[in-house]
Amino acid sequence: MLHRLLLILMGLVWASTALSGDRIALVIGNSEYINEQINDLPNSAQDAKDIAQTLRSVGFRVTSGTDLTRAEILMLVQQVQKSLKPEDVALFYFAGHAIQLGSENFLIPVDAYGTDEATIRQRSVKLQTVLAEMESRADRNIVILDACRNNPFDLPNTGRAIGSVARGLAKIDAGVGSFIAFSTQPGNVALDGSGRNSPFTKALLRHLPAQSDDLHEVMRKVRRDVVQQTNGTQVPWENSSLIERIYIAGSAARVDIPQSIPTPLPPVETDGFTHQVAGLDPNGDGFLALRSGTAAAATRLMKMPEGTRLKVLGQDGVWFNVRTQTGAQGWAHSNWIRFTGVRSPQPQETCNSLWLQRNAIFARNGYCFQSPRGRQAFSNQGCRIGVTAGQIPLSTSERQEVQRLTARERTLQCR
Repeated sequence: MLHRLLLILMGLVWASTALSGDRIALVIGNSEYINEQINDLPNSAQDAKDIAQTLRSVGFRVTSGTDLTRAEILMLVQQVQKSLKPEDVALFYFAGHAIQLGSENFLIPVDAYGTDEATIRQRSVKLQTVLAEMESRADRNIVILDACRNNPFDLPNTGRAIGSVARGLAKIDAGVGSFIAFSTQPGNVALDGSGRNSPFTKALLRHLPAQSDDLHEVMRKVRRDVVQQTNGTQVPWENSSLIERIYIAGSAARVDIPQSIPTPLPPVETDGFTHQVAGLDPNGDGFLALRSGTAAAATRLMKMPEGTRLKVLGQDGVWFNVRTQTGAQGWAHSNWIRFTGVRSPQPQETCNSLWLQRNAIFARNGYCFQSPRGRQAFSNQGCRIGVTAGQIPLSTSERQEVQRLTARERTLQCR
């Protein structure tokens, strides 16, 4: 009986801890654009103000801004990111212009300009950067975009979009624990609206405060209202990898977690963990992703911070199949995995695997491989034609890693 009582108490403490995080929101609305090529959006700033007020009323700690430049947006993103903890629920709302360039989405600050893709990229804010900043700290993330795009800048636009060559924002894969909502479906343009708010934000303001609806139910009701209001011309959609139900408002503003008694964790393994996560860029995401497969688009299973001990189980090119000391198993990129323990005959110690690790750094930074071996191992798609290996812009940590791998190749007398 005493043993069962202790387990029940452990379950209550576990549930309480999981619910102890804060709810933090960053809300931005851009209406008045400096560049005359980009039409103003009268409702976007007001949409952001109303959303910020609603989120505050249901208990969110909100940082907000309107008509922000690129520098101001990045500053607020970094400011909010530093305040996040793993147990927090983080929400990002943006109303304004956004565009798709290639397969990436960009938020348009009020000081954006450009007549070519390279300039527009430099003067905009990549949406994936914002999402990565959130996912690097908080385990539950919500992104709501009342924006979509046309491309390029210099063509007419009539809604929350720029130009008319291509329509709709690119699909974004939400990492585990993330939810991304778009104001309209792919291939369509979101309307700014003729009243106080856009059709999408008007519906959000109506349904976000509902105490009994989780986030998915809120978005279902928002979609119904927008479809009715726009006669089916605008259909909000979302991409979700949430595991728990998230309630935004009222006394139900919580994350639903299992209330059953947790199964005791198995003992932490210690033998064979001869590697660890190391060499992460201090200005980057702050973690190495453990993924379900050997591709950057594979599902992220967990975040592994600097120093995470690993057992290497196998290798596929530049990817290692690894297991953590807590038992999680998946694939991780070998660029940020270092040997730390007693040497065992792991495949990464071969000349071929050292060559793969070293050249993967150059491939990631756009080097065009000329040799048959290089072209076979790495795709030259999007590489920097005419740029030599010595001209590839590597970070300090990347150069140090190239030197380490080269030295190891010399030791093994690799040719």
